[in-house]
Amino acid sequence: MVRKATLGVFLMLLMLICFGFNFPAANAQTATPSKAVITVSGIPTGTKALAVEVTVDTAVLTLGGVSSDAGGVGLADGSSKGVGVFSDMDLPETVKLTVDFTGVAAGMSSVTVGNVVDMLGTDGVAIAGAMATVDVSSVTVASSSTSTSSTSSSSSTGGTGMLSADTITITIDGQAVNSTNGANVTLAFEVEGVATVDTAGLTFMGTGATQLLTEVKGNVLTVAWDGTITDSKATLTAMLKPGTKSGATKIVVSKVEVAGGTDVTSSVAATVTPSSVTNSGGGSSTSSGGSFTLIGPTTVTGPGKAAIAFSASGVKKGQIVKVNGKTVSFSKDRSTGVVIVGLGSGSTVGLTLTTGMTTVDLGSLSVTSGSGTAPKVKVATGSNKSSGTTLKVKGSGFTETGTTVTLVPGSAVSGATVTSMSIKASPASCIPRGSFVNVATGGGTAAKKLAVHGSCE
Repeated sequence: MVRKATLGVFLMLLMLICFGFNFPAANAQTATPSKAVITVSGIPTGTKALAVEVTVDTAVLTLGGVSSDAGGVGLADGSSKGVGVFSDMDLPETVKLTVDFTGVAAGMSSVTVGNVVDMLGTDGVAIAGAMATVDVSSVTVASSSTSTSSTSSSSSTGGTGMLSADTITITIDGQAVNSTNGANVTLAFEVEGVATVDTAGLTFMGTGATQLLTEVKGNVLTVAWDGTITDSKATLTAMLKPGTKSGATKIVVSKVEVAGGTDVTSSVAATVTPSSVTNSGGGSSTSSGGSFTLIGPTTVTGPGKAAIAFSASGVKKGQIVKVNGKTVSFSKDRSTGVVIVGLGSGSTVGLTLTTGMTTVDLGSLSVTSGSGTAPKVKVATGSNKSSGTTLKVKGSGFTETGTTVTLVPGSAVSGATVTSMSIKASPASCIPRGSFVNVATGGGTAAKKLAVHGSCE
């Protein structure tokens, strides 16, 4: 039996929402070789979708981007248990899938391929006659940078903590899920830095439908299924990991998209259970020049620039603080700092804070490569009046759908009106002086400090 899915669904798997929480290792890891070619032969006529079971040591490396020589959309399972390819047209008898490797820790991992199946998991059915081979048998991962020590007085505590709940259930209820085979569900955290969505452990259930593949990128949960949901209800179960900030945060569904990227948020009822979690731990970095804790965002779409916020204490007036060589802009009471950092072309950006002779490691910013052109922000203003608050952004490269506007520090602004060159929104809360804005599209991220008129007092 060969399960089928539309190309529109799986194109959505390439879409990214840029806010979330993910803290990769500070030192980048290099995998050698950096990719492998999996050849699938003996594919039966009429096959439009297939998956290949892949086994690697996920403590050493994970499966990254996937491309297919037969067209369609290739992707890796979020838990690095396999790869898949999907197309609206029949696949040829032989397909080659090129898989990138992402290093996690120094070591060596074998690479083996198993059955060619119609879906990953215990319910997957092997496709008769199809078999897979891989041109790489093992991969070595070595750190691409070395650790250095500093004579300055600084220390860093971990960001693990303990969550009150490490599993959440998301229920999407509405007719829109009856007529699709996949969905993107975007989560929003009221307080950034408390928790992050784990890339592993996402599952899907729906009456009349069977999970085909799942993926987590940032705060976007992507599920694809075979069959037709019959009771208008899709249920996702996701795992959470502690962030670097202690305290509580509410969790809500900010967007639901179905096949073709259609936004159905307003036509479905989306709930998260539990609706809030508490991190009893959380980490911070301290130095002789003050104490600093990364707030976020910690996951963005590149290329471009992004504004990053962190909390601070003990910073004196006139004290110069820089992150990655860029001078930090502090709030009036110097309790919060914001800086715009370049995203470069890599998968992570290390955040190094310096003040005087002291250097502090704030952690890393996870960067996911976008597709298309990154936006640009030329002017950004905020206006606080008794009648309400208005946010206006002018620039270029904005998209009417898929553009996310976020205040830093703060959260994503809902209900924005977007054209290719302008954005207008009415935030629910007053915009403090010293705020920044991030504008993210599928092509990248742009940032700008806001010119704020009117007071929040």
